[in-house]
Formats: sequence, C-alpha cells, structure tokens
Amino acid sequence: MAKIPVIIDCDPGHDDMMALVLAYGSGKLDIRAVTTVAGNNTIENTTRNALNILHYIGADEVPVAMGYQDPIVRKHKDVIARLLASRRQQMSEEEERQQEKIQGAGVHGVSGMDGFAFPPDNPKRVEPLHSVEMMAKVLRESEEKVTIIPTGPLTNVGLLIRLYPELLPKIERISMMGGTSEFVLSRPYMEFNTAVDPEATKLVFESGVPITMFGYDVTYRVLYGRDTIVQMRALGNHAGTMVADLLEYFMEAHNSMAKRLQLDGVAPVHDACAVAGVIDPSLVTKSKRLRVDVETGGTYFDGATVCDYTGALGWPPNAEVVYNMDNERFLRLLVEAAGRCL
Repeated sequence: MAKIPVIIDCDPGHDDMMALVLAYGSGKLDIRAVTTVAGNNTIENTTRNALNILHYIGADEVPVAMGYQDPIVRKHKDVIARLLASRRQQMSEEEERQQEKIQGAGVHGVSGMDGFAFPPDNPKRVEPLHSVEMMAKVLRESEEKVTIIPTGPLTNVGLLIRLYPELLPKIERISMMGGTSEFVLSRPYMEFNTAVDPEATKLVFESGVPITMFGYDVTYRVLYGRDTIVQMRALGNHAGTMVADLLEYFMEAHNSMAKRLQLDGVAPVHDACAVAGVIDPSLVTKSKRLRVDVETGGTYFDGATVCDYTGALGWPPNAEVVYNMDNERFLRLLVEAAGRCL
C-alpha cells in the first residue's frame, strides 16, 4: 500500500517527539517535510529538538525547515506571559512552586524537551527554505494531495493559507492537535496551541480545507502509563530509550503542574493523536461534525475554539471534532513504531 504523503508542522515538545516517532516508525507515512514553529519554546529550541529527534531515530532523510518565532499578529513572549498569568490565577501554592522549579518554562522544561541528553555532534542541518516556503514547495511538487499534521501553534499553516490560496486544493486534510470543545483545563474553549496564535487558527478554520481536530476532549482520554514506559525501554534501541526517558520526565512534570486533573501514573501524549488518526482512522471511536469558530478579539478567550456542539446555531460544520480513540490500540501503535526506528 502506498504511503500517505504528509507534512508535520510541530514545536517539539515531548508530545511532538512522540508524534515524530510514531509518524516515522509506523512505516505508513511519507514524511515530505517537518516544519517548526515556536510554541512550547523558542523557534531555535524547537528546531534544534526536531533535528535531534529525527537524527537520533534514523530519519536523516526527512528535511526540516524553520518557521517563525512570533505569531502572525502578536509577540510570542507576550502570549506566553498572558497564558502563564492566567494559569497562575488558578494554581495552588504547590503548583506555583513546581512552576518556579522548572524556571517558568512549562512542562517541557528549559530546552523545550528536558529529560534526555542528545549527543552533541548531530550532523543534521536545517533546510535553507522557510517553513511556509517548504510547505508550499511540497504541495506544488506533489502529484497527490498532501495531509498536513500541525501539532503546534498554527502560524505556519495560517500563513500558507493566506499566501498560497491557489495551493489549497492540494491539501487532502489538516489533522491537527489543538482546540477543545467541552473539556475545560484552564478557561472554557482554551487550548495552548490555538491560544498562542488565534489569528492563524481563525484562518485555518475558515479556509474550507477539511479539518480533523484532536483537541483536549480526546487527548486527555488517550493516556499512557508506566507500563508503556517499561515497554519502550525494553525495546533496547535508540528510539525506545529516548522515548522512555522523555515520557518519564513529562509524566512527572505534567502531573505536578496539573494536580487538579488528578492523573495518577498516567499522562497525555497529545500530539501523537493527530498522527495516529492519519495512520489508522479506525482508531477514532467517537467524533462529531461541528461548526468551530475562533475568538480573536476577546479579553479572556483569544484563541478559543468555540464549538457549536449542540447545533444551536444551525451553521454548516467546518471540522470533525474527535472525542475518543481506542486507547489500547493507540498505545500499541506507539510502541511498535518506536521499535521500528533506529
């Protein structure tokens, strides 16, 4: 069976790491490019992390292009400061101490992917093309439609839509990790990726391109546990060791900062869901076609994905919103993919 051509747009990130391992190790995807965006960390760090991951798992042939530091309209540092301030209002004293412990860098740590020391001599280098230009090049040169899988803020994808509207027919689907419909983590409708660049998110949802949204509604139901870490480490290869160390770090950091979710010995790998849904759509066990609008002018809810999940407005749906996946098969897919990597 022919591989599915994809572009992965990411901000590694522990969960982006798992998405890349799954995409490459599955053997089902033809990764035409990996493009990076600032989100979990600076663009320099997210790009370095992408290069390190791909080289370490044996995916040197996959080109990496660097994107923008700032969202389309806003400044990345200002958005992150606003999100952290909002989060602190709801933190307990213990959660604030954990925040200070990792120097305000969020659950992914100072490097954007703390928990594993990559070898310092990585020969893999970033491509000379900008991320948006790389995406346009891949679409333009492809004989088949290409699926775009964004697992970070939608800056690159939004700019692609704005700058190259003639290439939209070459996009098969956007399978994104982002947004939320009913699940509330901090404020209603808020999720990190969409909140970082609300204007880009709005461009994506108004593009007319088919969208599958893997938001918090599903990613906080599809959880890995310590048994998955043990299975990864037992693989005995580069990828298995790296994944085990990083997932172990992420579980502790995430759960320490999100005590109100009461996750005990389990944690989400958000971004891998959007990849898994492309590899095997039958993993999705519950979804609904909904109208999704994006707030860009509000005081509290910029970047909110406002989903009409009751159909009250009667407007045509523009996205498939995923609510559940087969957790057992999903985790098995992750371990098998890591086992096929270097």
